[in-house]
This record gives sequence, structure tokens and C-alpha cells, in this order.
Amino acid sequence: MAQELWQLAKPFGRPAMFKSAEELWAAFERYIEWSVNNPMTIQDTKRQTARGAAGEKTQYKQTIARPLSITAFCLHAGIKREWYAFKNDYSAKSEDFCRVIIAIEKSIRQQQVDNAMVGNYKENLVARLNNIADTIENKVTAQASVKGMSVSEAQAFLDKLNEEI
Repeated sequence: MAQELWQLAKPFGRPAMFKSAEELWAAFERYIEWSVNNPMTIQDTKRQTARGAAGEKTQYKQTIARPLSITAFCLHAGIKREWYAFKNDYSAKSEDFCRVIIAIEKSIRQQQVDNAMVGNYKENLVARLNNIADTIENKVTAQASVKGMSVSEAQAFLDKLNEEI
């Protein structure tokens, strides 16, 4: 039976101390290996489309790759602090730690974004997790007095408003 992350993380004892950047990277590699060896199983329902089975639903289980995340990596590696506190402390220790931390973040982000782009993960959730924003800000300000406006004045006002937008 596959172990869940909460079974691997023990909420007591001293936080894991990485003596070198290589140890941190090795912990990340173990996390990836664990993720590959422990895929997720989802249960879903499909509607039958055959003539005789119209309207019938069939349940099925599907095994999918486990998504990578910073939180899951921290649990797996025994990092008890928030990621940003851990990142700041270890990045200050050496340039090697800084490079490994950046590589870990980029690896996780790339796996999430790649899977979102092919439809395996929800795009909006991946965007939120990675602070990716796709927003358009429209700002319309106008002061108008419609009372007593002629048709030509109204048309000129609308044209001006469209130019501002």
C-alpha cells in the first residue's frame, strides 16, 4: 500500500538540517521518486453512448501522475517551517543552496504548468499556485448629463467615450 505524505512527516523532533546543497537536492530527488512510485487514483463516471446503454453511467478508476508541490516536498523532506522562511535562511547560507532552491521551485512550477497546458491539471488553480495572473483592467470614467442632449451631441459623447475605452 502506498504511503501518504502525512504518514512520512512526523510533526515532532528537530527540523531536518541540510549540511550541503547536494543533500537538499538529494531530498528533492527522493521526493520525485516517491511521487512517481505513488501515483494518485481518481474515481470518475462515464456516460455510455452505445445505443442499448443510453443514459447508463459507468464508474471507473484511473491512475494519474501525482502533482508536485512545494508543500508536499516540505512534508516529504521533513521541513517543518514555512517554505519561504526555509528558503530565506538557506539561500543566505550559500550560493549553492540558492541555486538548488531555485531549481526545486522551477522544477515544480514547470511540472504544474506543463500539465495544466495539456489539460491534466486545472489551469486556474495552477495559475493561482504560481502567482500567474491574466487580468485586464478596464477603467471607464465619464461624467455626462443626458438631460437636454441632442442626438448629435449624444453621438459625439458616445464617440468620445469609445475613444477613451
